Amino acid sequence: MEALGSPRLQRWQIMKNFARLVMFAWPYRVRFGLSLGCALLVAVLYGADIAAVYPLLKILFYDDNCQKWVAQQIVLQETDVKKIEAQLDEVDFISRVLEPRDPASQAHVAALSAKRKQDQNEIGKLEERLDQAALLGPHDKAAQRDKADLDLLRRDLQVVEAALAELKRYKDERTKHPDTATQALPIRRASLEKDRQKASTWVARYRWLQPKVDRYLPHKGFQTLLLLLGLVMTGIAIKGCFLFLQEVFVADVMQLSLFDIRNHFYRRTMALDVSSFGDQGSAELISRFTNDMDSVGQGLNTLFSKVMREPLRIASCLSIAIWLNWRLTLLALILVPVSAFTAKRAGQIMKRAVRRSLESMSTIYKILQETFQGIVVIKAFTTERRERRRFFLETKSLYKKSVRVATIDALSDPVLEMLALSTVSIALLAGSYLVLNETIFLDLGVMKLQLASQPMAIEDLLYLYAMLAGISDPVRKLANVHSRIQRAAAAADRICALMDRAPQVADKKAAIRLPKHRAAIEFENVTFRYHDREPVLRGVNLTVHQGETIAIVGPNGCGKSTLMSLLPRFWDVEEGAIRIDGYDVRDVRLRTLRSQIGMVLQETILFEDTIANNIAYANRHATRDQIIAAAKRSYAHQFITSLPNGYDTLIGERGLGLSGGQRQRIALARAMLRDPAILILDEATSAVDIQDEALIRKAIEEFVRHRTTFLITHSLSSLQFADRIVLMNAGRIEAVGTDGELRRNSPLYRRLHEIHFQRESA
Repeated sequence: MEALGSPRLQRWQIMKNFARLVMFAWPYRVRFGLSLGCALLVAVLYGADIAAVYPLLKILFYDDNCQKWVAQQIVLQETDVKKIEAQLDEVDFISRVLEPRDPASQAHVAALSAKRKQDQNEIGKLEERLDQAALLGPHDKAAQRDKADLDLLRRDLQVVEAALAELKRYKDERTKHPDTATQALPIRRASLEKDRQKASTWVARYRWLQPKVDRYLPHKGFQTLLLLLGLVMTGIAIKGCFLFLQEVFVADVMQLSLFDIRNHFYRRTMALDVSSFGDQGSAELISRFTNDMDSVGQGLNTLFSKVMREPLRIASCLSIAIWLNWRLTLLALILVPVSAFTAKRAGQIMKRAVRRSLESMSTIYKILQETFQGIVVIKAFTTERRERRRFFLETKSLYKKSVRVATIDALSDPVLEMLALSTVSIALLAGSYLVLNETIFLDLGVMKLQLASQPMAIEDLLYLYAMLAGISDPVRKLANVHSRIQRAAAAADRICALMDRAPQVADKKAAIRLPKHRAAIEFENVTFRYHDREPVLRGVNLTVHQGETIAIVGPNGCGKSTLMSLLPRFWDVEEGAIRIDGYDVRDVRLRTLRSQIGMVLQETILFEDTIANNIAYANRHATRDQIIAAAKRSYAHQFITSLPNGYDTLIGERGLGLSGGQRQRIALARAMLRDPAILILDEATSAVDIQDEALIRKAIEEFVRHRTTFLITHSLSSLQFADRIVLMNAGRIEAVGTDGELRRNSPLYRRLHEIHFQRESA
């Protein structure tokens, strides 16, 4: 990551890795689309449930019902129609007069102003009379007539003010744009005609609805309240169903995506060369397959559920709040940038903390693996206390790192929740000021802010407050989203780092199929080193003819096993070449190369499966008769049939329950079943007793006929059936010949013989 340069580029690369893993969900986009549709319906129903607060307030404050509400809407829309018609009349008047200073125009304005003043005076008198009549009680008929007259006067006043506003608008437009003001009148008329048509349509709709509401809906406030609560409960139930479906779809998409990621990661891991497994370590790989993959899964679940659903819920409430009062809503959102910065900063800290935690977990996996695999050595040397101490220190380190992650995660919730509460408080305080002072301006001393287009009633403020409060719940649920995504991003970075690792040993684009080995294997000036260490092999030259058995001997660390690991291309040579029948092994397909090679290693690897399946591992299409025949050739059939379930006996991990000789004979049967053209035996008899060694040696001697065989051994007694012996020392071939020739000509070989003789005598 350091190569990326700036920290910003590093962060982008990490998020890019997470985005790559998110793309594994693309094949399941239909399911994701269904979950998104469910989330949208959840958001709509969520906003609708909170919107029920407004009719609830109307019922509680004014004993309102649906019939009254429809009647009020008809009156409001008809008033709007009259206001627009008055504006259209003024546009027609302006079109005829054109000049605001014309005497007719001035007289018209004076008449409208006088009408407005008259209405205002009458409204003032009626309001004063109603205030005095309030002491007589709500059932006073005169007061009710006065209230009806007051409503009519207020609507008439609105019409007059709309006409005056239209005249003032034209005057201002003429002052600013004297050349185009007159030309804009047809456009203004068309706009007003459109508004009138819209208002008239709503009047028609409400008049169509009015008889149905009168007939089917309750007239009393309490009954209306019951109906409203029933609708709210129904909406909540439907919302719960869609929420359930959304969670199910998200879980399905997330698990299918993880399924593909795991398989792709495993496929990429299996494509790596042997050296990559040595560098990473199996514990580190297991950690990435388990702990890191779980973190990615949580990130995907958060992304597909909360990140998609909660913003829609916010948008649902926010759109209604903006429709109610966009100025006050924008004032309430003044702390949103602070919240965004806080979440971003917490996520950056979380990312670093999670990465350290994941690394510590990998170390714990490594300690557990080493402990369980080496339990016999630990108990033999009584080092339990030291291992417990090592495990204790690492788990304590993990504890501290995990607590830090939990602290950051826990701190983000109350901080962002406090910011959300502050947002609602700002709106509540500012709105309360407008309601209590019956104004549309917020007086800040040095300036005034217009926060409403008209004075707000208490129910309007509470409605707006309910919508802003409805935003706080999804905001609270989104509080830890950023930290979870960063946690998943850190895990994705570790997964993609290994997923993107290119194997050092791979097929070339033009690799060819290797024909069956029939001629010779040539090692030509082979030089090899592990990474940047000293060379293990130095200029090795050797030719082995088909059907020849070559024994490779020499001191420990001289390069015997390394030379044989280059033949199946577990590593590639640094210099020189290895050729099979003239084909450079780097130019042929790995699969065709390794399919001709059988190997029996010093450390026998068996799988937790039946004996039959372990033998058939080299050829999954082998029949039971072929498996038994291979076991007989390796002299394993007798002890296998003596087991309780014979070939179907389940053996433990790494062959637990079998002796070293039995495990080695099963491994030899596995290699024999493959029927390889080239056989590599690496210390095949080093860890067995004398009786098993004799059986294995006899099986090998019979099997190697007509095969090119490489026998790596420290036991010189195994060399009797070798055609030639290759003596290696310090990465070079020191001598090649028969046993007698090497005894005569090689001091090193004689010394090895003496050591072997002394060991056998002891």
